[in-house]
Amino acid sequence: MSDSISIRTDLVVGDLGRIISLHGRVYEPLGGYGQRFEAFVGRTIAEFVLENNARGQIWLVEKDGELLGCSAAVLRDGNIGQVRWVVLDPSLRGQGIGKSLVQKTLDYCRDQNCTAVVLETTDGLRASQTLYESFGFVITSESIEELWDGPRPLVHMRLELT
Repeated sequence: MSDSISIRTDLVVGDLGRIISLHGRVYEPLGGYGQRFEAFVGRTIAEFVLENNARGQIWLVEKDGELLGCSAAVLRDGNIGQVRWVVLDPSLRGQGIGKSLVQKTLDYCRDQNCTAVVLETTDGLRASQTLYESFGFVITSESIEELWDGPRPLVHMRLELT
């Protein structure tokens, strides 16, 4: 990684909004990821803080003060971790940063004694799904769900840690 790229976990006021904005900015060009998607991400982040008491860890990738990536491990009941909000600006792809973020989430889940880690992804994100599969995640179910822009494939993946 470049010396000007940093990864931090200490959240400050405004970071949650920046994560939402980053998702909108990165995903909008893919089509089907407009304002409703951004609102969906906002809802999941609000749930993390308000309903889950922010149990977990968020990693923020910054370059010269600009948020360009993030990932999170959310702790769920039953010793389950959940990978959330993995996003990386296209300008940083191909440098191993995305892989590093996912590794940090899995290491955190192991340190928290999680027995498994789950995640959700959708169509159009094949590179992400390939990355998760490289860590050993397997698809546990695929279904058509009503998401932010209407019916869309939802892929559930799981990695056993024990």
